[in-house]
Amino acid sequence: MHEASIALSLIDVASEVLRENGGARASALTVRVGAWSSVVPEALTAAFPACAQGTPLEGAHLNVVTVPGVGECPTHGPVTLDVRRGLRCPACGAPTPTLVQGDELELDEIELAEPQLEES
Repeated sequence: MHEASIALSLIDVASEVLRENGGARASALTVRVGAWSSVVPEALTAAFPACAQGTPLEGAHLNVVTVPGVGECPTHGPVTLDVRRGLRCPACGAPTPTLVQGDELELDEIELAEPQLEES
């Protein structure tokens, strides 16, 4: 399950963004995961809470946005690909060797947590 190492990398990047921008904690993180990225969103979501323990993202919610694969068919132009069929146009079956989108793994948003007020 390489998703735990991916979760740790996302937490490192998000923690650095928080430090650079003066944020103490995050309440949510949104990542974009391409259907062709070899990342299993459910495994990433399951690994995230344990990986975030003791970091500024502990308790934060992980939102995963799945990005469909789009290939460039020589006849039909951009087409949405089905992972099960491979890099082939769903309309004519022609090879679509160029993947236009769908292999990304991107940190898209960080939602800052409200600062906790100290009791007086």
